[in-house]
Amino acid sequence: MDVLQKVGRRGIGFVSYLFMLFALLYLSIKVIWTNRDLGQRDFFKQVFLQIYFTGVQAIMPVTIVALAVGAFAIISGMGGAGLIVTGADNIGQIVTVVVIREIAPLLTGGIVIVRSATAISAELGGMRVQREIEALEAMGISPVRQLLTPRIFGGLISFGGLNVLFDAVALVCGFAISQAVVSIPAELFFKSVFSAVTPVDLVGLLIKIMVGGVGIFLIACYHGMAVGRSSTEVPVAVSRASLNALVFLLTVDLTVSFTLLLYHDADKYLGGMM
Repeated sequence: MDVLQKVGRRGIGFVSYLFMLFALLYLSIKVIWTNRDLGQRDFFKQVFLQIYFTGVQAIMPVTIVALAVGAFAIISGMGGAGLIVTGADNIGQIVTVVVIREIAPLLTGGIVIVRSATAISAELGGMRVQREIEALEAMGISPVRQLLTPRIFGGLISFGGLNVLFDAVALVCGFAISQAVVSIPAELFFKSVFSAVTPVDLVGLLIKIMVGGVGIFLIACYHGMAVGRSSTEVPVAVSRASLNALVFLLTVDLTVSFTLLLYHDADKYLGGMM
C-alpha cells in the first residue's frame, strides 16, 4: 500500500506539474492579445534582449561545439563506414542522421539550458525573493507579459537560430575534413548531403526546435516563479529547472526520432510491397 501511495502521489504531482506548465504557456500567449493596447515597444525590447543573451552570446560556444561535432562525424564515418574507399556515397546520410537530425538539437539545447535556462530561473527566483514581482503587480504591470512571455519567445527564436548555426558550421567543417582526407569536390559533397535530407527530416527538426525550445524556457520560468520567500530556494529552483529541462529535451528528441524511424521503416516496407 505504501508503494501504491507513493506511485499515486508521484503520478498526481506529475500531472499537476504538466497542467501548470500548460497553464503558464496559455497565459503567456493570451497576454499578448489581452494587453495589446499597452504598447509594444518595451515588450519587443525585452524579446530582443533575450535573443541577445540567449542567441548572440552563445554563438561562440555553439560554433566551437559544432566544429568538433562536424569533424568527429566525418572522421568516425570514414573510419567506420569505409568512406575512403567508397567516396561520398554515405557522407550525406552520416551528416544528416548524426548532425542535423540528432546531435544539433541535443547539444544546442544543452548549451541553452546551461547558459540561459539556469540564468532565467535564478533571475526570476531572485525577483520573487526580493518581492519585485509583487511590485510589478502593484503598479498594474503584468509579470507574465513583462517577464515570462519575452523570455519564452525570445528564447525560442534564439534556439532555432542556434540550431541553424550549428548545422551550417558542422557541414562546413565536415566538408573541410573530407576535402583534406579524400579530396571530395564541393558539389559532390553538398549534393550528397542535401539529397539525404528529406522533408520529413526537416519537419522532425522543426518539431524538436519548437517543442524543445518552448519547453526549456517554460520550465525555467515556472521554477523561477515558484520560488517562495527564502533565498535558499533559488539554487533548488535552478537545479530543478535545469534537470527537468534536460529530461524534457531528451524525451522530445527521443520521441520524434523514434517516430521518424518508424515512418522511414514503414515507407521502405510499403515501397517494397508495392
